[in-house]
Order: sequence, then structure tokens, then C-alpha cells
Amino acid sequence: MSGAIERSKGVDVRIGVIGTGNMGRTFGLLWASSGHEVLFGSRDRAKAEAVAAKHERARAGDFDDAAAFGDVILYTVRGVYPSTLLRAPRALAGKVVIDCNNRDFDARVDRPTPEVSLAERLAADAPQAKVVTAFQTIPHVVAELGRDKLAPQRISVFLCSDDAAAKATVQGLVDELGFVGIDSGELKRARLLEAVGDFIRLHIGARGHGIFTSLSIQPVQR
Repeated sequence: MSGAIERSKGVDVRIGVIGTGNMGRTFGLLWASSGHEVLFGSRDRAKAEAVAAKHERARAGDFDDAAAFGDVILYTVRGVYPSTLLRAPRALAGKVVIDCNNRDFDARVDRPTPEVSLAERLAADAPQAKVVTAFQTIPHVVAELGRDKLAPQRISVFLCSDDAAAKATVQGLVDELGFVGIDSGELKRARLLEAVGDFIRLHIGARGHGIFTSLSIQPVQR
């Protein structure tokens, strides 16, 4: 498995995208443009076909097709887990599954950090998958700017997982898009990332900074 998805050695990754909303569509097409084979899965086949038609390396199917196709799965369906969404949830066994979902936004400053993150719930529902949380703090319009504009700004993408190899695989996919992957520890740290996602959305909306707001973690040069 690890050899098949070692991007740094020039071997492309097969990526299944579950969901064709803003995040699924954007990142799937970006990875297709980076040289990966991508299958977009939707409950509405026509939607998947419309997205896949935008790139020659992309194809369309349903959710189960995407789960079966990918070495890496981008899971964008919030609050509906594989045991309910898929006819064959065991298709995710042994695969790297990226969770990019945020909880519903609430601008209250006293909102507590969740006791269990969405990523942890996904991992509990698909216990044989290698779940990595990523992109919670990245609006899709930021990703659409492209590598040339993103790389100089060194925008952080925070990665949490209990599987080090899976996290390294996702970091490779993150970095090639022009972001900087930041190892943020084990999967339970995704609870903090959901709160950081709220913080970013506070600045986007309530503080009026706009949808291109992002976050970059960099050491101070002494």
C-alpha cells in the first residue's frame, strides 16, 4: 500500500471523492490536475458526471464506486457515516480516508470544544480505515487560487491521525497543492481543529474578513 501511494517517487495516487459539493469538487479536480486518477462519487450520478467532465483524469460513479476506486478517499459528507452511506462500507478497510468536515458554525464565544470530533466518529464507524483529518481551516475558494499563488503564502493545513504513514501520505497530497501540511498529532486533536475552523469562519463572516481568510503557522526567526 505505501509504495502504491508514494507520490514523491512519481507514482500517482488513485483518489476516490465521496461527495461533489464545494470541497469534493475543488480538491478532486486539483488532484486530477496534479496527475492523479480521480473518481467522483455522488448519490446523483449526473452531478458526478458533470464534475468529472471537467478533467480527463476524472471519472464518475456513486459513493460505493468512489470507495472501491481510491487508495485515498476524500470523505466530504458531513454527519452521514459509511455504515449508512455505503452499500459496502468494508471497501474502506486499509485505505487512507481524509475527513475535511466541520461542525455547524456557531459564533458564540463560549461554545465548547467538542468531546468527540467528526473525524473520530468517522473512524469509529469505519474502524479499519486510516482516518486523517485535514482542510478544516481551508475555504474551497482559497484552494482554487492554485499552487503558484498559494505556495509563497505558506498556508497551513493541519493534519491529525493515529496512523503516521497515512498522515504522511496526506501531507504529500497537501503539499503538492501549494499548502504546508502541519502534523498536529493524534486523531483526538481534531477536536481542537473543529474549534479552529470555527475561529476561521468567525473571521470570514462575523469579522468581515471575507472568504479568502486563512491561517499560517510559522516559527518566529530569532
